[in-house]
Amino acid sequence: MKSVAVLDVGSLNITLIVGERGVNNSFSLKARAERKYEGFSEGQFFSEESLQTAIKEVVEEVNGKLKKPLTEIYVGASGAFVRLENKRYRISFGKAKKIRQKDVDALFDKGQALIETEGYEVIGRSETFFALDDSRRVANPLGVVSSTLGGAITYILCETAFTEVIRKILLQQKIDSVKFVYQGQAEGLYLLNYTEREIPALIMDVGYITTDVTVHMGNGIIAKTTEDFGGGMLTFVLVKEFGLDPESAEILKRDINLSYSRNSNGVYTVVTADGVREFSTEQVNEKIIESIDGFIGLISEFIEENLQIYSEAPTVYLTGGGISYLRGIKSHLLARFGENVEILAPNVPFYSRAGESSKFALLDYALKDKAKKFKLF
Repeated sequence: MKSVAVLDVGSLNITLIVGERGVNNSFSLKARAERKYEGFSEGQFFSEESLQTAIKEVVEEVNGKLKKPLTEIYVGASGAFVRLENKRYRISFGKAKKIRQKDVDALFDKGQALIETEGYEVIGRSETFFALDDSRRVANPLGVVSSTLGGAITYILCETAFTEVIRKILLQQKIDSVKFVYQGQAEGLYLLNYTEREIPALIMDVGYITTDVTVHMGNGIIAKTTEDFGGGMLTFVLVKEFGLDPESAEILKRDINLSYSRNSNGVYTVVTADGVREFSTEQVNEKIIESIDGFIGLISEFIEENLQIYSEAPTVYLTGGGISYLRGIKSHLLARFGENVEILAPNVPFYSRAGESSKFALLDYALKDKAKKFKLF
């Protein structure tokens, strides 16, 4: 199995990984490099120069570890640069026949021709379900006899403003083959099995500045949203409310335990440049919970607006490095959503943290695409 290179464009870090498939469906990493940059918000990079510098540095570092320099790469696109088109289409064969892959491709192509639009390029397509001439829904129609083939199809479109700037930067590094992947789609396919996606499964990938929320069903995505919320927002709250410098606020944030009860006499202790400072656990938790609950309110509204037609409430999953490390966060989310809540992380030795989810989901997607185990185009 040949190695693949994946570039994860997060809201805090640019990460480049080169890896191949290991034993028991694991990964064997050949090289990895990561750089902080100024990030993005609301689908806009704060500094294209910062982005270019970070990508240039990770490519140069990785190339220095490889026998041959990179020429092709998979790039993860955040939901901030992505829109979805969910459509239902049906094609007729005129008579009953055994369905083949070319028939599935024809169904996808018919729908795609109708949703392509200026300013976007299609970077993915997948199905929530397929439907046969007897109205039966199936996960895989290949080999089944039917006179028609229909389906609920998700088309993923990425802003050309994103794809063009990334291609331009990578071309400067002599990488001319670039494939874009929606990070939210890759996470659903990697972190959840098909059974878990038979009912709506909501993944919240909370980053440093941006949060992507995707609702998966089957192999498709039935809804998504992107919110300006993340671990960096909590740091800002601590800076603003308690007069801390950003570095000290980060240290305090890592010590927070949301399980502390109200009226607790406990304190958080932080060593700053001005000496040791103590802060009431109740006061700190109150401000952090206020910020988190504001975000949860937005997600609850999103669920109500988009998932009312489904009889079962979505299972809620949390991933990303923004808040997943907070002690007590799972119990807090469970109390707010009133449903089962799980924290997702890749099952990868040394990298089994929620903050690594998008990177290894992207690597898994790229390896499967390269091996032709599934191919969206």
